[in-house]
Amino acid sequence: MSVDVTEFGFGLEAEFLLCDSTTFEPVGLNSLNAQSLQAMLSKINISDIPLNGLAIKPLHEILSPYMVEGYYLTDEKMIKRILLPKGFEIMTPVAKSITRAVADLSVLYDRLNNEMKENGMSCAILSHHPTAPEFYAAPNYERHDYWQWALTAMTTYGPDINISVPTQLSKNIEIPDLNRKINYYMPAACALSFASPLTEGGLWKKRHQTGKSIRTHRRSIWAPLFYVHTAPHLRFEFKGFEMSNDLNDYEAYFLISLAILLDDSLTGRASDQTRIYDLGELAADGLRNEEMQHRAQVILQSASRIACKLGFSDRSLAAFWNRLDSHRLPADEIIELYLKRSSISDVLRDRSFFKNAKNANTLLTTPVAQPAVAQIVDTRAQATRTARTAQMSFAPQPSLASI
Repeated sequence: MSVDVTEFGFGLEAEFLLCDSTTFEPVGLNSLNAQSLQAMLSKINISDIPLNGLAIKPLHEILSPYMVEGYYLTDEKMIKRILLPKGFEIMTPVAKSITRAVADLSVLYDRLNNEMKENGMSCAILSHHPTAPEFYAAPNYERHDYWQWALTAMTTYGPDINISVPTQLSKNIEIPDLNRKINYYMPAACALSFASPLTEGGLWKKRHQTGKSIRTHRRSIWAPLFYVHTAPHLRFEFKGFEMSNDLNDYEAYFLISLAILLDDSLTGRASDQTRIYDLGELAADGLRNEEMQHRAQVILQSASRIACKLGFSDRSLAAFWNRLDSHRLPADEIIELYLKRSSISDVLRDRSFFKNAKNANTLLTTPVAQPAVAQIVDTRAQATRTARTAQMSFAPQPSLASI
């Protein structure tokens, strides 16, 4: 089946914590004011930015890719009245290619950080607040689990990977089955992104060792790994990955998410309870379990196949293969830097900018070249996949189901 890739839609939502632009000390949650932060955001030039696919969040007045993110205090009818900030969120406009969406994130982040520096602050790319261990406020949802999710989200930061797919593909996606498939594969895939070993001013300790992801440890009990939006159109939102200061990782997040959506040859299924258990084990130990390593390998193989099928490059997956082979996660880099410097501030300074910035000085309206139909194959992606397959120690990859 030929698939017009221009019918896909890709968007990123990414959250950022705040620190002092000189000392890089993290800003405490209680010292942030929503109105002051919104005033700063209003000064950022967005006149050249398309706003397609964006929406105004509660207690914000203008449509913008920049939002103050935090906890909403509500009245007795659960209507949002006050916003307690935790940091900022960037929402990229809907793009027709993965590379465009990631490049847009880079442009938007640079503008945000430049404005923050004018106000004595800097953004930092980290998945858990390094000094605030937890947050408590009155319930803002009638459902207890939603309230607990909202509380946990106040000290965690993450990206949301948004994908809409052509109707000819989406009509074949059964949501209950997709949920079970995500339960099986996504914990191992998300583990390759773990980057939150800091809390309470030091390293997170779990089972007498340094854990890899306190964010996943805390949020996995309450928060799902994906969400399905039906209005104004069908959109799949993947929520389990962690913030990375390498833009290439976000391209990999999209490819992995596409694989789970579209690859019918992925036969593993698991329950919600199993997903929660697996995430808890992975958060503490990383990818030490052979079964989880195997699942990670299977999903990376699938992501490469789907990328090739759709004419996308799979070069961004190379770092994920290296992490799987070495068992060295982004969290380990943070741990080593902290142990070397004994400084939270040095970690935040190191993670105040994106690596591998793409088109950082290019307006978001500039189109990115992409193939017209899914039959086009990136020869470099094919070569990479062939070389990787020759090194595999597990079972051969299954054949790709027709998409």
